[in-house]
Amino acid sequence: MTLKNIFSELTESLDKLDLDREEILKISRIIIRDCSIAIKSIHRKEFDQYEIKMQSVKNNHEKLVSLVNKNPGIFYKYLKTPEQEYAEAVSFYSIILKKNLPIPHEMKIDPLNFALGLADVIGELRRYALDNIRDSQVKDLNEILESMDDIYSNLFSLDYPSGLIQDLRQKTDRARLIIEKTRGDISISLQMNDLKRCIEDNVKED
Repeated sequence: MTLKNIFSELTESLDKLDLDREEILKISRIIIRDCSIAIKSIHRKEFDQYEIKMQSVKNNHEKLVSLVNKNPGIFYKYLKTPEQEYAEAVSFYSIILKKNLPIPHEMKIDPLNFALGLADVIGELRRYALDNIRDSQVKDLNEILESMDDIYSNLFSLDYPSGLIQDLRQKTDRARLIIEKTRGDISISLQMNDLKRCIEDNVKED
């Protein structure tokens, strides 16, 4: 009788945890998908679409945190990926529109998850810079590169054991390589733009 009661209580507890876990995973997938769409909207300069998706992300993140807080010891790890994506989308938008970056606690995001998402912004900034180069839009290229450098410098300053900062060091190392490639691409683009302007000026003088 005692064993039956023990396992009945255990089964009831695990069933509740399993239901919460499934809901957490469902909401996480929605957040990740909407953040991806929001980031694509930034590249396309469809900022109204970005706002719509990010409102959905904010609402779903609140639901996610509420579920995780019911059993944080078990569920806290499930915040990592959706919060990284959330931080990446909001930070990318802020940089492109030249707004102040949000503070993690204002968004109710774990600061480390925010930093991990910020590391991923460097890849999106490279893509944005390359799109500008292809469109012969060179005006903001140096500012984009400065933003990448600034993020990298701050990430690099976090000199803590991997047990504390997880995979942030690996992301920071990858970010450095992305920045160096982008620096080369931007340098060539600006040189070509200067050469083109000189040629055009010479043609006008003739």
